[in-house]
Amino acid sequence: MKKIYSLVLLVAGVFSWGSCSLDEVNPNNSGQFSDGSYTLETYKAFTNSCYTALINNIYQSSDYLVCTEAGTDIWEEPKSGSSYQRYHSYNGMKTDDSYYYKVWQYSYLCINSCNIVIDGAENVTGDENDIKECVAQARCLRAYYYMNLVEQFGNIDLQLKAADCENISFAAHRSTVPEIYAAIIEDLKFAVENLPVSFSDYYSRVTKKSAMGLLARAYINGAGYDLKDTDGVSFLEKAYDTATTMINNKATYEWYMHPTFADVFNENNNRDNKEALFIAAGAERNSDAYTNGNYSQSEMFRHFLPSLGTYTDLGLVDKTSNFVYGRPNSNIFLPSKYLMDCFAADMNDTRFRYSFISAYSSYSIPAWGATYEYGGSACAKEITSTLATKFGIPASNIGKKVYPHFNLESNSTNDANYCQLAIWNTDGTAKTTQEKTEGNILHPALPLDPAEAHQYAIYCSLKTLTEEEKTQYPGLVLNVYDLYDENGTARATYDKPSTGSSLWLSIYPALSKFNMPGNKFVGANVQKKTIDVMIMRMAEVYLIAAEASVRLNKGDAAGYINVLRTRAGAGTVSESQVDLNYVFDEYARELCGECSRWYLLKRNGAFETRLASYNKRAAESFKKDFYLRPIPTKYLEAINNPAEFGQNPGY
Repeated sequence: MKKIYSLVLLVAGVFSWGSCSLDEVNPNNSGQFSDGSYTLETYKAFTNSCYTALINNIYQSSDYLVCTEAGTDIWEEPKSGSSYQRYHSYNGMKTDDSYYYKVWQYSYLCINSCNIVIDGAENVTGDENDIKECVAQARCLRAYYYMNLVEQFGNIDLQLKAADCENISFAAHRSTVPEIYAAIIEDLKFAVENLPVSFSDYYSRVTKKSAMGLLARAYINGAGYDLKDTDGVSFLEKAYDTATTMINNKATYEWYMHPTFADVFNENNNRDNKEALFIAAGAERNSDAYTNGNYSQSEMFRHFLPSLGTYTDLGLVDKTSNFVYGRPNSNIFLPSKYLMDCFAADMNDTRFRYSFISAYSSYSIPAWGATYEYGGSACAKEITSTLATKFGIPASNIGKKVYPHFNLESNSTNDANYCQLAIWNTDGTAKTTQEKTEGNILHPALPLDPAEAHQYAIYCSLKTLTEEEKTQYPGLVLNVYDLYDENGTARATYDKPSTGSSLWLSIYPALSKFNMPGNKFVGANVQKKTIDVMIMRMAEVYLIAAEASVRLNKGDAAGYINVLRTRAGAGTVSESQVDLNYVFDEYARELCGECSRWYLLKRNGAFETRLASYNKRAAESFKKDFYLRPIPTKYLEAINNPAEFGQNPGY
């Protein structure tokens, strides 16, 4: 008789029924032998489904971003009182929240897919090594999904067998955090042992380096609960050992670090980024996957953009016509003063330049007529006395013009050059198409050279400029630190630019790590982009080593941090300078926006102290219960023992 396995994995999606076995995956017996076993090709195809939620759901929009970056010390809310205040400020938290539910739902559905692959291995006919590699992929991914669930929701139901559709139970039970982490570690150790260093078909498959990196992450996260491994060694010690072993054995894992930070998020390196350990893969525009709709497109970039509609008088383009920055209509994340302080501490650190858009420009498009050419009136905006008053531009700049830095080669979706960009030279007499540049076209050298400033309508300067220095720039110049009040809290708007203006300015540096410009990445209505998203990259392993080193008093944390600082052009630090607060700073500089900050604060029990210092709005409402998210209402309504399973405390 078959064992009865709870269908918690499927009711997690509230009757978003998935398959329960390979038979359901393949109801027409395609790829099935007469003895009931399956072909390796069929088995590999279903292994691919374990990845589906990564780009289609988890890294598709703002849901997971909000769960992992909002409510921390590095981001605030751009619009006071918006619907995002419950994420940023823990004000009005809800149990029926769609963002938390999406993370819950798709993690569990993919876990069931992983379980089907793992359980079904014995029914596959083919090369044993290939089968083992499929199982290793599934176990690596299952560990990743469970790590997200246990960190977000705490004692959830650990299911390591595929749901059995013939013997249904709707009862759920809470597994303990040590039980869940034991399963995660076991899965990742298996994956490290059995995954190859690369695959010949898809670069986005998890490999040996993916599993090793995730193992280091699992140990450092689990260290927050003072866990020990099966050999009695603490998770914190294991985090240090795993991270340093990986760092010291580059050839074994075939990891790579770009020589300069400028290379890390360069659009030319987005596909199959060498630094990535684990990727959520997008699809090239006009590829079969894109055309057939097999891949969603990521919207993550637009949640960091400010609204540009206020600045169309200066030539900036808003909403669906912005072919350079994409559609800026979400506005969820504004960098905190603390985050800006981290970068301002060393102006030679290039991570601010290549992580943020701080100078905004427009584009010409000659196909629309002469007025849309480089010097045309629709693109080149003269600073009039009216504009000077409206935006607070120095009167000495009246009569000067702001020109576009970009040219849109084509805006026809039927054209192979659709959304291809070119870059104007400084006098607008020649342009270079994007593919002939070195990339990083959204990131001019900082501080912005006044000789190039005529091609930027707005400049948000990290270096505080005097009023006299601002006159060197013909457009609108704002000091980033004017965004914050005397308590370091984001104002959400700058003060009025001049006494005669009725305008309250609201623009800020925008994280650009997910914003890849050009026709390779443009998606629907320029609201989406077909990018790859790095789920984990090698720099995080160095930071894990440094964090564990500090917490264990190993005395070598500065060495790991200096590797990252040196490649960013920043000055090195001594061991005496590196305490846990400095490690927090370095995580902020290197990984801001990369879905990791909430976990860092959680495992170090740092929400109370960090929010009190750097996010006072959040500190007002935060309480200990918020170290966990609420169990989704839809899930509790779907199981038959909701009272026994229970809601997380405080909700």
